[in-house]
Amino acid sequence: MGEEYRIGGRTALIVVIATILMVSIGVLWNTLLSSRIWIFYNPGSVNCAEEFASLPYLVILLYVIPFKLLKGKLDGRTLTGLYAASIFSSYMAIGYGAFRIPPGIIAQRWLNPETISPLIPELLAPPREIAEQIIYGGASIPWNYWMPVMLYWWFVHSFFGAYMLSIATIWQKEWIEVEQVPFPQTLAVYEIVGQSEKKVSKSYIIGVVLGFAFQFIVFLTITFPWFPDVFGWRCATSCHGTGCIPSNHPLWSIVALTMYSKNPSLAALFYMAPLTTLFTSIVCNLFFFIGTQAAYYAGYYTGAMTMPGSCGRIWCGTGSLGWGAPFRWIVVANMGGGLGLVLMYIFMRRRYLAESFKAILKPEEKQYKAVGATLILSYLILVGLLSSAGISIINAILMPIMVWVLFFAAMFVFGRTGYNAVGLGAYGLYWLRIVWPTLPERADTNFALTCILMRQNGSDGLSLVWGGSLAASFAGYKFANLTKTDTRSLYYIMLIIVFLIPLVWWLTILPLGYSVGLANLPFYQSTTFVGDISYAADPQSPWSGIAPEVMGGGPWIPNFVAGMVVVWVLSWLHARFVAFPLDPYGFLLTFTDRSMAEGVWVMVTAAWVLKLLTLKIGGSKAYEEHGVPVATGFLLGYALAILAGGVISAIRFFIPF
Repeated sequence: MGEEYRIGGRTALIVVIATILMVSIGVLWNTLLSSRIWIFYNPGSVNCAEEFASLPYLVILLYVIPFKLLKGKLDGRTLTGLYAASIFSSYMAIGYGAFRIPPGIIAQRWLNPETISPLIPELLAPPREIAEQIIYGGASIPWNYWMPVMLYWWFVHSFFGAYMLSIATIWQKEWIEVEQVPFPQTLAVYEIVGQSEKKVSKSYIIGVVLGFAFQFIVFLTITFPWFPDVFGWRCATSCHGTGCIPSNHPLWSIVALTMYSKNPSLAALFYMAPLTTLFTSIVCNLFFFIGTQAAYYAGYYTGAMTMPGSCGRIWCGTGSLGWGAPFRWIVVANMGGGLGLVLMYIFMRRRYLAESFKAILKPEEKQYKAVGATLILSYLILVGLLSSAGISIINAILMPIMVWVLFFAAMFVFGRTGYNAVGLGAYGLYWLRIVWPTLPERADTNFALTCILMRQNGSDGLSLVWGGSLAASFAGYKFANLTKTDTRSLYYIMLIIVFLIPLVWWLTILPLGYSVGLANLPFYQSTTFVGDISYAADPQSPWSGIAPEVMGGGPWIPNFVAGMVVVWVLSWLHARFVAFPLDPYGFLLTFTDRSMAEGVWVMVTAAWVLKLLTLKIGGSKAYEEHGVPVATGFLLGYALAILAGGVISAIRFFIPF
């Protein structure tokens, strides 16, 4: 696990101070953003399944630029610590999902006082008269009510962070050092360091200019009605940059042509993905278009042609492409495919896993023993915390395991493409049908809290804390590998970070709410303080995620098993035969619901063509000296435009214009 440069106490102090500043300022920043801006121009995770975090770019720039101007030598240890702090903060505290739980639980006190609220113990949310104080402000904080709630959620989020960090630490050598999983989003941030150590290349500058120009024009387009609609953003375009085909368009008759991405930042990320993954996705997309059209002519998906955009054709009901027969792609890819990938990977890496556990038991391997002890202790504490809230012991035992399964599967695709295709969409509740083979008519505390937590934090995006802890851990280790920083000491730094972030979040949001009143701030209307999440606790709601047969209108187990089998076959063939051109990651990148709904096939194709041409014409030298700098420069410009848009929007709260 060790590398070259150990992280010392000075770096740890810098990281702690930086984390406190990032979380507190980030929370304050977010509260000043309106609903249209907050989700896609906050400093944390944005743009739905892209899960793009701008904060690490800003933090590394603020560290690198002074050293560049003074011609000093960068400290890789401090850089790595700051990057880890920024990426954990992005996913655990200041992304769009970080305000969903516990706010969504607390909001049930006034949104559903007669139904869901009685099922929630005061350990998770204070009484209604206390909970409402944070909305209107003007009162002193009653710590006797808020302290147990704050401590509970602090421990839940922190120990989930420690649990995920320990798992990532066990796998980091295989993923980062042996397999060299690229993690494009981390590579893009590190390129700032690489460019600072030499004369900044023209290719990089071109990429920065293009990325900033594109995203800032988008910001101006959605903010100011008078600004010309350069990219057609106001016409049939979702907020994350996905265009849909209107019913009067000649291409409307192509059933699978639900959406197409207009967001070139995805192409920049995919450009750094393995060619085999991109090629697999292209092959699978051809099957998707042809197979869906054939199924339509055979009498399936006829209802999809009367549905608008991504919601209709991908998500809505038994006639949708995601849920409808014969394919039921959400069941195949998000559910069966994700589980199959994790099971197959563990089977194929069983020797590595066995050696890791042997190292944990060896007295001389103190680092591994600490990781193993943290993993076991955090898991046991999580089981205790979940069961103390009223969740059954069997659900409390299984929840951390299944949360890890879903997001570990997500990391295979995210780590190679920078796109969270699997772990966004709340499709990690299928295992609960073993607990509840027949859904209850009415929810009790066990059902309500299990479904709400699994539907939100447990299976729906990196910025809902739990899954983001795993992603941030791998990203931190990837950055350490690039800076040649010791991963032993980094582990302890990241352990401090995951316990610090939730506490700072609470110590920022509570005083803010009681002094100003959250209802007086722009972000309030776009968060789950007013967004009802009780549907997750409704056994009859098709959006709860626990009843695939309700959405699919029929049996789903065959498609679930089929997804596992397909991934197993692709995994085995990809590992057994070097020349085999397909891998399971491209399969999941294609058929998961977010990929279909966000139309990423366009950017996958563009990235594959551009990367292939670069390598064919100029070889690996052209790819490294021109291709990667343009792509990573574009992402830096994209991040700066997001930050600039957020700052301008925050200023508009104080000075309307």
